[in-house]
Amino acid sequence: MAENFEPRLNNDALLLAGVSDLADAYTRLSAAGDPQRRGKDFEHLLQRAFQLAHFEVELNPRIAHPRQTDLSARYGDHRYLLEAKWQAAKADMDVLGGLRDRLRRTSADVVGVLVSISGFTGTLVEEISRERQTPILLVDQEDLLGALREPTTLPGLLRAKHEALITHGQVHLGESRRAHAATRRPDRALPLRDLHLRDAGGEQHPYLTVPGGFAPVVFATAVTNVDWSFGRGRGVCIDIPLQAHTADDLIRLIHGLDELGLASARPTWALQQNDTSWFGIGAGELIQALDDAQQRMAELAAPHHSEQLVYCDTALGGLYTLTAIIAAAEPSPGQRPDKCTPSNSQRDREPAPLLVSQCQLSFQLPGTPLDATALRHLHDRFGATHNVYFRHLDITAIKISWLDQQPVDPLATIVEHDPITGQDFVVGLVVHDHYSVNAKHAVLEGWPLELQDSGFLVCALTDHHPVTRPPERYWLEAVHTAHTSDLAVATIRARW
Repeated sequence: MAENFEPRLNNDALLLAGVSDLADAYTRLSAAGDPQRRGKDFEHLLQRAFQLAHFEVELNPRIAHPRQTDLSARYGDHRYLLEAKWQAAKADMDVLGGLRDRLRRTSADVVGVLVSISGFTGTLVEEISRERQTPILLVDQEDLLGALREPTTLPGLLRAKHEALITHGQVHLGESRRAHAATRRPDRALPLRDLHLRDAGGEQHPYLTVPGGFAPVVFATAVTNVDWSFGRGRGVCIDIPLQAHTADDLIRLIHGLDELGLASARPTWALQQNDTSWFGIGAGELIQALDDAQQRMAELAAPHHSEQLVYCDTALGGLYTLTAIIAAAEPSPGQRPDKCTPSNSQRDREPAPLLVSQCQLSFQLPGTPLDATALRHLHDRFGATHNVYFRHLDITAIKISWLDQQPVDPLATIVEHDPITGQDFVVGLVVHDHYSVNAKHAVLEGWPLELQDSGFLVCALTDHHPVTRPPERYWLEAVHTAHTSDLAVATIRARW
């Protein structure tokens, strides 16, 4: 007769487990049939997750004596008292009351954390949101799974939950937060751009459809030189991988950059496809282009399965780039002819959310800032699991390639309104790329390799002219290039 097999974790092995093993350990625990044994193993699993997140952890601490609780954890100045429940029923008021009793016997700065695999009753959630004098943070299965997959998200997760509870009286749970995030978009206005795009006919556009391709470059109207300092040494860089999984996450990130004072009125960006790109100036205009994804894809004969976002802005005396891979939208029924007529259900269904991956910010700054609060807030709100570091640049920040009056073929102009004279001036151009391999003109000496396959160029005019007085011709003077970890940031100087 075969013996019954019950999954069991070896606690000594668990205490040595790596990050990738914790989610697997949780799966094995889910199959265990002995609730008491599973509870003990679950405590050790939580202990290991907090240790890998660099907390100081004590199992069965004495700070809540005489009653036993599961864990105490300290992260810097933040102290937490944890109780974990893995039972069939949702955690209710009796569980909350027991944890509150234990918190009253501890220091006032200790925050309670209640972990419940089965979730929480509505009564408990309402009580916690209403009574915030003794804050208790709730962690559900969705939150826990994310933390087990990437334990270093735990400090940010607890800080975000604490902030939402204390400031807004909101209880954020992983399961409800995902649904909430999918439907809620920031309604705060973004900075209005002060540069405008006009096509050859003089019509203004939020963004332009231009010849394109996948190229590791973003064009800027000016490149910030982080080597400006008169002191010794060079600038620094810092890379922040971001948690953005949908286009709406990306939109919330763009709003978050503005809310933290890290956005200007002149961010430049492009959405790159196989043979087509969409170029724009302004954060609001990028959001419009993301919302127009279905219409944009309908213009293409054979769209690639994904498009690349390249984005550049200035902040903190330097610059930063944002990159992301975005799954290409399916054109809505009726935008592209099909072999058969779609059914009503196909015609009426909502478009699937655009998926985002490999989202990263990369900063170049004049030096390591004495006050990095804005960057810490950015990482806490949107940062992925990895630690981030300031690293010194080992090369000159700006490389200049001089060109010999090469002609350009404008597709559009970049226009700025002068409030003093009341006139509109042309300050830049969007032009055909005639200088890459297989282009109209020969490849120029010193032409940056990153510009190959860009399909278009953006030029900043050294001398501006009124819109009503166009010159006979424009020509290139130089290419100014900076490099973040992901992109070349290029400003092409032109004259007339």
